Amino acid sequence: MNGQVPEARWTVTQPWRGLFGLAVTVIVAFIITASFNMEKFGGFVTLLIMSFVPILTITGAVWRGQYPPTENLQLPWRGMLLVAFVMLFGVLICFGLLNFMSAGVPQPYANIYCIITVVVTFFAILAFDTWPFRKMSLPARGFLTLITTYLLAWFIMRLFNFSMLSYPTGVNPSPIGAVPFYAEGGPLASFANIAPSGSFPWEMAISYSLWAVTFLFVFAMLGMWPFSRFKMQQPVFGIVILVACLVLGYIAFTIGVSVMKIEPLTFQGYAISYLFGILMIMNMFQMWPGRVLGPVVGGFINLALAVVFAIIGHYGVGVFCQWHFGEAMTYPNNIFAVANVMLGLCFPLWAAYSDFFDFWPLPPTPNPSA
Repeated sequence: MNGQVPEARWTVTQPWRGLFGLAVTVIVAFIITASFNMEKFGGFVTLLIMSFVPILTITGAVWRGQYPPTENLQLPWRGMLLVAFVMLFGVLICFGLLNFMSAGVPQPYANIYCIITVVVTFFAILAFDTWPFRKMSLPARGFLTLITTYLLAWFIMRLFNFSMLSYPTGVNPSPIGAVPFYAEGGPLASFANIAPSGSFPWEMAISYSLWAVTFLFVFAMLGMWPFSRFKMQQPVFGIVILVACLVLGYIAFTIGVSVMKIEPLTFQGYAISYLFGILMIMNMFQMWPGRVLGPVVGGFINLALAVVFAIIGHYGVGVFCQWHFGEAMTYPNNIFAVANVMLGLCFPLWAAYSDFFDFWPLPPTPNPSA
């Protein structure tokens, strides 16, 4: 490197570069997971790692590593500074959620709120391109988008109802009726006054939300085709994509839960697994192999490959969680444990390793044609 040491070709070409990064990040994710029992991992750890994701996404996708200013630093110091910034901001968010939203105790609904903030962040960036803050300074654009994201997520969460566990056995239809969750008689009844009690059962609402954002990433993989063919400005472009994702998410949810009788959180797991595959291709494999064929044809190839990665990831992470958590892998902890490893840990690690560290200690990413 630096004109003195020849580079091994595998270090700058896909898929080998991606496989190296995948090995590094998945090992780190498994080590972190193995450091906690189910109670800690499903509670405070989940709240903390999900608090990192919105600011991480803003730093990588909106600021593109240009803020905080790090252009004078070399790797790995540049990556370390950006990670430290994300972690500091995320810790502050986690502290606020824990003390002002959760009465000092990690709450399941607070974890769900964090997931919704991630969903809204993705729509704000991918669909709306941070409208209406697009023309502001880089710091203002990012922070205002982030603040708006948390506010919108809070209003969305008011629609969720955490009073009951609708499918206590994890089966649809349930052989027994719904049991109290935050309602009187439930394990979290003492916090009923602070838990949202809206119109939609929380299991259905979060499952639908994740399917809607899954279709957003399907469109992103296709270069926002077919909408990119039309000359639309913001916010019209974002609204059209949002409506399309909500409609497709509703269709998928109806087929999965109402027609095929898949329990909502289990069906949510399928969306998370597919997102796992899509995000792996986007971050670790840098859109390989489809990138050489253009956004539409190549996008469909990548979407098909993402199904393979989704299946491998779903069963691979599931086996690891079953091995580590053992008897604690009961409904709904078993579903959220796998989901937290796949998207709560692996995705942030992929984003940080590819965007902040540029696969260090491998050579810098070459031109996309490589």
